[in-house]
Amino acid sequence: MKTRTTEQLVDAIATELSWRRKELTDLRYLVLQAPGSRTRQDVLTRAAVALLYAHWEGFVKATAEVYLEFVCMQRCRNSELADSMLAIMIRSKLRAAQVSKKIAAHMDLVDFFRSQMHERAILPYKNAIRTEANLSSTVLLDILSTLGIDASQYESKKHVLDDQLLAKRNHIAHGINLDVEVNDYLRLHEEILSLMNLLRNQIENAAIGRQYLHHGV
Repeated sequence: MKTRTTEQLVDAIATELSWRRKELTDLRYLVLQAPGSRTRQDVLTRAAVALLYAHWEGFVKATAEVYLEFVCMQRCRNSELADSMLAIMIRSKLRAAQVSKKIAAHMDLVDFFRSQMHERAILPYKNAIRTEANLSSTVLLDILSTLGIDASQYESKKHVLDDQLLAKRNHIAHGINLDVEVNDYLRLHEEILSLMNLLRNQIENAAIGRQYLHHGV
């Protein structure tokens, strides 16, 4: 079912967050229940960090794409879109123009601005969000910019996202024997769930506040 209304958007994001939070909470419980065996606890904390990253990346991508789908379903004109949304519209045209040696690709871009601005925007929401398989803070900020979402609250979390989550996940995924202290994992768990809730609220507010529209529309 297409995400056409704010209610459907809210429900879709709630569903995404609910099952992910349940898995992460269940694994956190298992970590806390294994203090008698250091080996078992080490295995669980490593697995928990890897899953924490997987759900963070998956949630960012899923919620961003459902928001873009929602925007597409609003049947806006190209001229009505906010700059970030219009940039998504013309990105593929810009890429084609950059690599082509023929003037036709550049003419296509000119035609878009001259004659298609008052046509309905067909936002390419499928596969529009790329996490690059390594959702660093730099990639995250670019995604937020794409959505027109304020990224200021994530700026102070760069160390958490890059050094504590992504770097540890990469070490674990590549089979490196990395010890993860339980308290470090527990703090990371809370930080990432907090960021997931933050992103949820921001996207819902963006939809309700029609932030996908150009100012003055």
